[in-house]
Amino acid sequence: MVRKFLAAGLVLAPLAQPAFAQQSPQFDACMKQADGVSTRMLDCGKKEIDRWDKRLNAAYQTLMHRGTHAERAKLQQEQRAWLRHHLAETQRLAADPNNGSVAFLDSQAFELSDLSGRTLALEKRVGRHH
Repeated sequence: MVRKFLAAGLVLAPLAQPAFAQQSPQFDACMKQADGVSTRMLDCGKKEIDRWDKRLNAAYQTLMHRGTHAERAKLQQEQRAWLRHHLAETQRLAADPNNGSVAFLDSQAFELSDLSGRTLALEKRVGRHH
């Protein structure tokens, strides 16, 4: 029982960060229904990651479409660097031998926080180009 609540806290703790000011109501409802069960929480996280990923891709494509050749090249380089770090850190956290089964929850919490932060940053740039 302690493990269940510990795992819930690890996933929910990053949600208090500013990047999650726009987290979806679907995610909140899903997490409530997950009732602290880690596999269900991971499923909720996966769905939320998919939603953020679509938003990130839309913002990125908009910026790529609008930018000059030099701006597009810079954005591509920036995005590739972000993605390398994002994937490496997500994998590092998932493989952390000190966290056991909670490592996947830590990894997903980072992935969601990092992805939403990057998405919001790109969307802000899109808004500045209107």
